[in-house]
Amino acid sequence: MVYYLTAARQAGAMAYFLQTWGKALAKRIHLIAYEEIFAPGVTLTLPRGTYIFTCLDKGLGSRHPPSPLRKAAIALHARLVELHGADRVLNHPENYLRRYELLRALHAGGVNRFAVHRPDETPARYPVYLRDTVGSEENEPALIYSPAGYQAALAREPIGRERMAIEFCDTADGNEVYRKYGAFVIGGEVIPRHVFFSRRWFIKSADLTAPELVREELAYLEQNPHAEALRLACRVAQIGYGRVDYALLDGQPQIWEINQTPTISTPSPAEIDLRKAVHQRFAELFSSALDRLESS
Repeated sequence: MVYYLTAARQAGAMAYFLQTWGKALAKRIHLIAYEEIFAPGVTLTLPRGTYIFTCLDKGLGSRHPPSPLRKAAIALHARLVELHGADRVLNHPENYLRRYELLRALHAGGVNRFAVHRPDETPARYPVYLRDTVGSEENEPALIYSPAGYQAALAREPIGRERMAIEFCDTADGNEVYRKYGAFVIGGEVIPRHVFFSRRWFIKSADLTAPELVREELAYLEQNPHAEALRLACRVAQIGYGRVDYALLDGQPQIWEINQTPTISTPSPAEIDLRKAVHQRFAELFSSALDRLESS
């Protein structure tokens, strides 16, 4: 049994998958909300299984000082490791690299060519764009092309918002098509999830779904060509479960983030019809990875 721990408001990231393409796993993956297991008067039972801590950034509350919920999750993690071993407990509620820390480490290590900066730092290269250090962005960020534009953009930012500046990395191919790759890490294994194609650099879904692109996406799932580089990035981040979002520049992965509360599939009927084989194949790969994890 896999116990998937999450904040109640983020449970949909896994729940929809278990209702659709991952239906065969519904009896095998048990969703547990932090708010429920840490509620007053609740007595925890900790049966043998694999435990996955997700929603680490916002779902567990503040880091400095640690919220009561985060403290409880840290204590639970320690107890689970004691009972079942470290290999059965994925993601530490505190000891992992957040988005900014990870991007700095990957750039310093020569993995990413683009740099990331705190707002009080001066970017060395433009254009840049601003984004939150945690959470997702729904709208395409504006590209900033000069130091003066950067200062003006910062002046418009609300006080107290945690932002960072990321150097724009143009990964379009010769036909001006952008690719956003997504691959899951489960323990030490990398499972390819998707390739989203778009004419826009800020990609949230599969905007282009021509048959030849879907064939390319299926080939990606079968070949898993970037597994070693992604596995290394997850070791750097100290993340045992999550989805690596990345693109390619001159054939080398450029990693945007490792999302430890990843959406697996979304209710988009037309897109799902076109890419049905992709979703089905991922569900098979995901299930097989769980088999290997739980049998190890």
